[in-house]
Amino acid sequence: MCSTNLTWSNVLNVKETVIYQPSPSNPSSTTDFNQEAKITALCGGWQKIKNKVEEASVERFSQNAKKGREGFEAVLEMSRRVFSEQRELESTKLQS
Repeated sequence: MCSTNLTWSNVLNVKETVIYQPSPSNPSSTTDFNQEAKITALCGGWQKIKNKVEEASVERFSQNAKKGREGFEAVLEMSRRVFSEQRELESTKLQS
């Protein structure tokens, strides 16, 4: 999946790529997640300003990516618990 920013697109170009694929070590139950972004400041010819804008943007992107990953993992864990409880409930009903 690939996305490009629309907000501030005259100042900064962000091209993000996310890839989900079965893990080579355990393809039937594990998914590998790879996220990458190419960030380019479009601040004319002022290289120092471009560098600072890019550095700040990379730092913010990294922070947001970490939060997103943590949130996604929390949702997955909740899903696992709910599905496990549902399986137990169905198993109990079958045994009664």
